[in-house]
Amino acid sequence: MRTSIVAMLALAVGCGEAYDSSVPTNKTTTFAAQVEAAQVRMHVRFDAARKVEDAIAHSDLDRARGAARLIDSLDEPEIMPQWTPFVVDVRNAARQVIQAGDVVAAANNTAILGARCAACHVAIKARITFPNEPRPSSDPKLASEMVGHQWAAVQMWEGLIGPADDRWLAGANALTTVPLNIVARAATRTSPDDIDDVARVRMFATRAVGAKELDARADVFGKLLAACAHCHATLRDR
Repeated sequence: MRTSIVAMLALAVGCGEAYDSSVPTNKTTTFAAQVEAAQVRMHVRFDAARKVEDAIAHSDLDRARGAARLIDSLDEPEIMPQWTPFVVDVRNAARQVIQAGDVVAAANNTAILGARCAACHVAIKARITFPNEPRPSSDPKLASEMVGHQWAAVQMWEGLIGPADDRWLAGANALTTVPLNIVARAATRTSPDDIDDVARVRMFATRAVGAKELDARADVFGKLLAACAHCHATLRDR
């Protein structure tokens, strides 16, 4: 993912992709150094947010909390005052993931985190682009089916956090049709009270296609993420 260099130089704030485990300190002495440090923190935030989303999708709350703590630890003391509320909102959303008592709550808060990052991108007029990852071809094998499912989920996440309409719709439309039959058989309900996660994924994906506003997309993505988490947990526990 890349952001507009003009926006970064002017505002020195946001979220980005490439990850560097060595996060610069906030004690910089020149404008160029401040911009460089802020850019790295943007990359760290974005990478950590993606890890939160992936961890929740796989029902790994501990791993999600660890990535969220990294986001919460990143401040922007040199930011212009008008952008401070956006950074605070992102950190607060990460804190809600950390404090979530279960995966469902964490899934909803993860979606809010993505929306808060998107709101910051919109406010600073950052132009976000993502590398093009071709949709995997359909295949009856489980591995290929899950690759298609994961591809669609990532497209939706990038569409939310970008924000990027084309990514969001590509992922949502794919999830309404991507093959999940083998997964469905593996997670077949054993009683009428069991949850049909495949049906829920289809339902939320259909709703996502019609979701236009950022908050509406965050709401449906949180529910979709929770369904993915429940399905993965069910498969893992059998």
